[in-house]
Amino acid sequence: MSAIWFIAAGALLLIELLTADLLFASLAISALAAAGVAGLGFDFVWQGIAFGVTAALSLTLLRPIALRAFKKTGADSKTGMDALIGAEAIAITDVDKHQGQVKLAGEVWSARSTGIKLISGQTVKVKKIDGATAIVE
Repeated sequence: MSAIWFIAAGALLLIELLTADLLFASLAISALAAAGVAGLGFDFVWQGIAFGVTAALSLTLLRPIALRAFKKTGADSKTGMDALIGAEAIAITDVDKHQGQVKLAGEVWSARSTGIKLISGQTVKVKKIDGATAIVE
């Protein structure tokens, strides 16, 4: 009987991969708990009780904690070049509207200013990224 619970846990995890809302992951944990109870030789009633209790606990205790953690670092977090917009950089050469270089996120980037000439050593702010060039002010 525990094999059925393992299959159910696997199916629930696959569904979780498609939905990513942690409901099915909680139920998969519950199916694994029921498989453990089945492995200990308890009958289907006790397996169902283990599943139900574990589901209630994981849905009320673990899921809210995990959802809060995902909201802090989840889909709203900026990545890649979007994360560089608004970042501070240091001009390592003079930067004008045609050319220059800045140190941004530990790397040297080609840069152009939004119009004003910026001097070497000055702290600048990234307004946008144009290809491999940081547009700064």
